[in-house]
Amino acid sequence: MKNAWFVSFIRFPMLIVALFFLFLLLKIVGLSFRFPFLPEFSNVYFTIVNVFCFYLLHRLLKKEGRSIKDIINFRMERVGKDILFGMLWLVVLYVPFVVTILGIMFVMYGPDLFEHFPTVFAGNEDIFSFPRPGWLLWLTAGISFVFPFLNAPIEELMYRGYAQPLFISHLKKVWVGIFIPSVGFALQHIILAVSLQGAIVYAAAFFVWGIGSGIIFHKQKRLFPLIVCHFFVNIAFGVLPLIFLISGQT
Repeated sequence: MKNAWFVSFIRFPMLIVALFFLFLLLKIVGLSFRFPFLPEFSNVYFTIVNVFCFYLLHRLLKKEGRSIKDIINFRMERVGKDILFGMLWLVVLYVPFVVTILGIMFVMYGPDLFEHFPTVFAGNEDIFSFPRPGWLLWLTAGISFVFPFLNAPIEELMYRGYAQPLFISHLKKVWVGIFIPSVGFALQHIILAVSLQGAIVYAAAFFVWGIGSGIIFHKQKRLFPLIVCHFFVNIAFGVLPLIFLISGQT
């Protein structure tokens, strides 16, 4: 069961390390901005971590006599149905996700919650408002194009496809098996926050998303629809660098 714990929580420290080294690298090449980065640069260090996680998961499954293909259980004859289910799960998961965001914001700020959205989720705009070199924009835009195709399957494979069934099998409690990977799933997303309040909101909202995804996977026994759902969500993160590129912020 130690592998399930490892897979559930390894991404957060890996993301911190990747973020730190990329920050140092860009400092070395002469870019001057405040830590922890440009908002559109998260796709880069997430993609780097995804590559390492793919390798780690492949090695773990190989030792267990399984494969990534086995967990995804892709079936050509079910593609259409799986895509439709993925779109359905997007709606089903999005509702509690948004409700959680609004609920946490209301707890922190009361009826004036909407006035605090820019501060909580955008932070100090002065930190991010500086000219981006053209090569950096093209780099982030290129990686962002690949990002949804790699991030969606890797995260679903690790949290839902691999860790969750192992926890349920060993602990004999479904709710615990869903709960633990959801904590790891939520934890990794706080690195996207630009404020402490944002980190709290992200942790709560993505935890709820993880719980919902875990329940769906446990009931449906199909991972590919959740990968499709996750893919649609990740596309939004891939759009931001392209907007910067098209708008000509060089």
